[in-house]
Order: sequence, then structure tokens, then C-alpha cells
Amino acid sequence: MKKIPRKQPQRRGLMDYLGWVLKFALGLFVGVHIYALVLKAAPVPGTVLMAQRAIGGEQIQRKMVSIDDISPNLVLAVIAAEDTRFCQHTGLDRDAIEKAIDEYKQGKGLRGASTITQQTAKNVFLWNGGGFARKGAEAWFATFIDGMWGKRRVMEAYLNVAEWGDGIFGAEAAAEARFGKSAADLTEREAALLAAVLPSPNKWRLDPPGPYVSKRAGTLQARMRVVRSEGLAACVLDEQAVRRSVPRRPAEPQPAAPQETRPEVRPETPAARPSLPDLPPPPEEGSGDAPQDDAVTETPDEFDSFLQDAEDRFREQETMPAPEPPPESPPELGLAETDPETDSGPADLRPQPLDPE
Repeated sequence: MKKIPRKQPQRRGLMDYLGWVLKFALGLFVGVHIYALVLKAAPVPGTVLMAQRAIGGEQIQRKMVSIDDISPNLVLAVIAAEDTRFCQHTGLDRDAIEKAIDEYKQGKGLRGASTITQQTAKNVFLWNGGGFARKGAEAWFATFIDGMWGKRRVMEAYLNVAEWGDGIFGAEAAAEARFGKSAADLTEREAALLAAVLPSPNKWRLDPPGPYVSKRAGTLQARMRVVRSEGLAACVLDEQAVRRSVPRRPAEPQPAAPQETRPEVRPETPAARPSLPDLPPPPEEGSGDAPQDDAVTETPDEFDSFLQDAEDRFREQETMPAPEPPPESPPELGLAETDPETDSGPADLRPQPLDPE
């Protein structure tokens, strides 16, 4: 009798399926890392978020530029706003993560602790959302590109793929759309305004800024000066670039003051280091704060107001006519005139009788 062949168990089909899935995942892993190595020198062609915005009907505006063609003010601004420990960590800021977890346990809500490197990894290789799976991949790619690309290349990629609302991606397109100038010419205030809307670029406006964005930008300007003075951007900017970012202040003529003897500072009492001011919390939904899309006249910071008032007073003094001398009053009648040559005593100011005619 011929033996009837038995049916193959379904286990073999399941193993084949799992094998194909494993091969695909391994190939995708290797391919993405090769793509990451290529992007160390090649420009980023596009991102998943750009594709999502284009599918949604938005017109994408983007211009790739070198980091040498971006104002150092914008580098200082994004570090001050997003990641002040950018030059210290290795892609993940464990101190910020632990602080966010502690605040969450204390009931203060869950806040983001993503570094600039993590945001770059998400924008270049991944997508928005995705939960813990996407967060895990983001942490891995952040560590990978931080070691393979270096800080300067990470910052360059970040500033060329960051979203600034209305389909605008990259610093060059944002500077042209919002201020009508190149990203290389951004001032300290303009860079602070661009960095102020990065957490919610489609919600917060900067043309013109709302009350919260204006306040946040003012705080960022103070943080930028601390970042500059403390060298927190040294991994991206050299000393020459940092000097270019210092805002120029008009020289005021001042009289030479005598040299004062200053007390000697002892080594055991060093001067206090500047600290980073806290950013204002975002307005709550439904609060009394004005909507961000409403036109609000931007007010300059305190230093700019002081300079403007001083200049106005100086101009008023220049244009003010010189006061006319008071008219000479006629001599009073009845006062005796004295001869300075013969009179040696005090003058007699009492009224004298008139001479009869």
C-alpha cells in the first residue's frame, strides 16, 4: 500500500512568516543607519512631517543653507529655548528626564524633556506620535547621530528641518517669510521670536507676536546672554561667531570719571555666576490671555526703551533754542549813587530826599 502523505503542520508557515518579518526589520534597520551615515555630509532631502503637511494641502517652503549662513543669534536662541545642556549631554539629557519624572510624580503634569538631538532624530528619521515605540527609536537615533554626526552637524540639520508653521521649514525660509531677510542677518530679538514659537509653531504667531510670545521672547533674550557668556554653545559656535552675536549698543559720550579704588576680590569669595531665568508657562486653554493670532503691538525690552528715551531727550536738548537773557531793569529812583573811588564803607541803600529844583 502506498503511504498517504501527511499535511505539513502550520507551524512551518508561521516560522516562514516570522523569518520574513525579521529579515525585513533587519534590512530596514541597516538601511536607515546607512542613510544616517550618508546624511552626515549630504543635505536632508525631506522628512515625514513635510510629506504629511503636503498631503494635507499646505505649500511647503524650505531652503537648505549651511550653518555658516545662519546667524549665531538663532543658534543661541534655540539652545536657550530648547536645550541649554546641548553641548554637555550625549544625545539624551538624563538630568532633564529625571527632573520631568519627579515633577510628574509631584502632580505638576508631564512636560517634555526632549533634547535638540532627539528632536532632530524624530524629524529626520521618524514621525510625530507613536507612543513609547517611537520614543524608544528616537532615543536610539539621538545617541547614534550625536556620536556619528557631531554637535555642529546636528544643529545644522535641526535648523534646516524645524517647522515654523504655515508649511515653513528651516531657518532660511522662516527668516524670509517672517522678517523679509536672510537667516544670516537675524538680530537677537528676531532670533528669540523664532525660537519662542518652536514648541507650537502652528498655534503661536510671531507676525506680529501675541502677548505670551512677546514675553517668552524677552525671557529668551536674557537666557541667550547667559548662554553666550557661559559658553553653552561652544560646541557649535567659535569665539568669532560668538562675538558677532553680541548686540551692538550705541556709544554714549560720558565725562571721564576719576578712577575709583575697588575692593580686592578674594579667591574664597568668587563672583556669582549668572543663572538662566525660567521661561513663562504657556497660557491655559480658555484663560483670559489674548489669542496668539491677534495683532498685538510689540513692546521693546527695558534696555531698548532706556536707549530710546535717552536719545529722545538728547535730541530735544539739541533742538531747544537757547534761553534769551532777561532785560535789564532800569535803576530805581531815590537810590543814592556811590562813587567807588571815594566810598570805602558799605553802600547806603536807604531812600534819599530829592533835590529841590
